Amino acid sequence: PWTDHLQRRGNVHVRGGAKVTAIEELHKEATFNYRILLNGGGDPILCDAIVFAVGGTALKRLLPSCPVLSCLPGAEGWKKFRGVTCVAVRLFLEDSAELSQLLQEGMKDSPVVVCGPRIGDIPQLVETGFCIYDLTRLQDESGAIEIDYFRANILADMGDEEVVDVTLRAISEATNTQPLKMRSVLDKSVVRAKDAVSHFCVDSASWSSHVKLDRGLYICGDWVDRTGHASWSTEKAVDTGIQAAEAFADDFDLVNQLDVIPAPPDTPQLSSLRILARSVRKAVPINSFPRVP
Repeated sequence: PWTDHLQRRGNVHVRGGAKVTAIEELHKEATFNYRILLNGGGDPILCDAIVFAVGGTALKRLLPSCPVLSCLPGAEGWKKFRGVTCVAVRLFLEDSAELSQLLQEGMKDSPVVVCGPRIGDIPQLVETGFCIYDLTRLQDESGAIEIDYFRANILADMGDEEVVDVTLRAISEATNTQPLKMRSVLDKSVVRAKDAVSHFCVDSASWSSHVKLDRGLYICGDWVDRTGHASWSTEKAVDTGIQAAEAFADDFDLVNQLDVIPAPPDTPQLSSLRILARSVRKAVPINSFPRVP
């Protein structure tokens, strides 16, 4: 629906499945500044400016074929970014006593349940954490449950039916409710993103770029501007998207009507932890901290 909404405006064109293979900077006397080459030999895109709305691992793969990026300050740091595998499962369930118990008892306090790994000693979730979302409350999607798994390499290699079976068990264990039956699943969607989701590890904030790479080159995403606006994950991607639009508008004398809402100040507890963390870093060399393999 969002894609349709944008294209109805008449000034947005979406090329689905058109993977970018290279970006070339054109000569100063050219009409446009950049040429974007696509897989399959489709017509290249000529443009004045580019906003990269991609993950860190995707940008890393672009570097060898995009001299305009690889020569920028900080490009060496981008090569260090890693991704984790995530699996998103959406279940459409029939109205049943088990579903009613789940929503009214297991998820009565919140439409979101956050779980760490090793839930219920399920072997496929030894390293996998997940979130459960009640889409009936969040999106008015009756009978729909979304489960997003993180560090989900084992699940990503399983078939859809096996993933759904594990998911029904995981929901039951995480919410302490009766297991949902497979026959109550009216429809399902399983999406796999292998090594595609940002892996935030020690020191990764220092590799992150600002939203403006150069005049005509901008970037946004959850891994961008980690030392800037104090937001996180999806919210960070939205915030940096707005900031990239602001920078683009300023550089090309366009009108921008969006603003990023300032983040609230840190709570006293978080402020104390930040002070403690800075003190520890000064006293202990950063290389002595354990790193995620």
